[in-house]
Amino acid sequence: NKGIRSDQRRRGELAMNLQTEIANREQAINDMLGFPVNPKSPKQMQDLFYTILRQKPVINRKTGNPSCDDEALNKIASREPLLKPLVRRILEHRSLGVFLSTFVNAPLDSDGRIRCSFNIAGTETYRFSSSQNAFGSGLNLQNIPAGGDAGDGLELPNVRTLFLPDPGYTFFDIDLDSADLRIVTWESDCREMKAMLAEKKKPYVEVAKEFYKDPTITKSHPRYKAFKALAHGTHYLGTPSGLAERIGGFTVHELDQIQKWYYGKFPEIKRWQDDFKDQIVKRRYVENCFGYRCYVFDRIEGTIFNQMIAWLPQSTVACLINRAYMNIDQNLPQVEVLLQVHDSLAGQFPTHLRDWAIAEIVKQAELPLPYDDPCTIPVGVKYSDLSWGDCEG
Repeated sequence: NKGIRSDQRRRGELAMNLQTEIANREQAINDMLGFPVNPKSPKQMQDLFYTILRQKPVINRKTGNPSCDDEALNKIASREPLLKPLVRRILEHRSLGVFLSTFVNAPLDSDGRIRCSFNIAGTETYRFSSSQNAFGSGLNLQNIPAGGDAGDGLELPNVRTLFLPDPGYTFFDIDLDSADLRIVTWESDCREMKAMLAEKKKPYVEVAKEFYKDPTITKSHPRYKAFKALAHGTHYLGTPSGLAERIGGFTVHELDQIQKWYYGKFPEIKRWQDDFKDQIVKRRYVENCFGYRCYVFDRIEGTIFNQMIAWLPQSTVACLINRAYMNIDQNLPQVEVLLQVHDSLAGQFPTHLRDWAIAEIVKQAELPLPYDDPCTIPVGVKYSDLSWGDCEG
């Protein structure tokens, strides 16, 4: 109902910058080809790559038809290096266009504020979903990008800087520390992971150091991001072939060896996964620590195990963040929650109450998960007097 104050001057600046960058990409694409094409047209893209450039069609796994979506173009670029510059410009054009039309130019309400419509029963994981409101303004406020380096020199804008606190207020954003990893750790009762977390260590950093025998690895190390994605995918039953395609930088054989090493180090995780699949077959449902269930009505085939095992941490975090939302709303009338962003909350509090508000928000949000060995996920609060996008811890 309240909506969020929007920086209209900044919206105009971003719109002009994005339009300029889009025009630059269009010109670069036309110069490479020697004739104009519309990167937003699926038909023109298929004619270009599959008829004119005679590339082997990439088939969409869902539709069974040839596709020129982002995944397909990346495959084409990996197969044919000469096409990499063209593909890169097309993908940049698409990204910039989405930022402009979906986020920067999202329609505001008559009072200059931006709103959405939350659907509290829109997902199987108890997350909210959001969309335009009933009057056709606003947008999905749970997918606002923070921008940053998109690779190859493309810097995407931080759209969250468009969301401002009201005068006299400070914007805040809640951050849950390693939520998914903690839930997998407690579900599997992985003792070494629990010990690392109890010592306030970053398990993915520590495990990457051990695997690569490199004590210099930190969260900013190039190997860390790939190893984290690999471990995260492994937790959710990712196969070496599937992970190789999604992560990149590893062969299927390398990933197979890394997974075997990882399961050898954390055998509880492998036993938990095997027990999980066995229980799905026998009971046809999965239950999180709050007692909520997701039933399987489909055949036990394909990616059903992956979907069910991913549901477990997603639903647990959603139930946790929604309880934190209720606590803050009921017990802290001075704090206004403006956004529920899947596994986070954002809003504002009076600037003069900052220290008190941050401490109270943490107190209301740090709720023990009801395992036999209770798990409390540490909560951090980032804040800024300027905008949502400027929030820092």
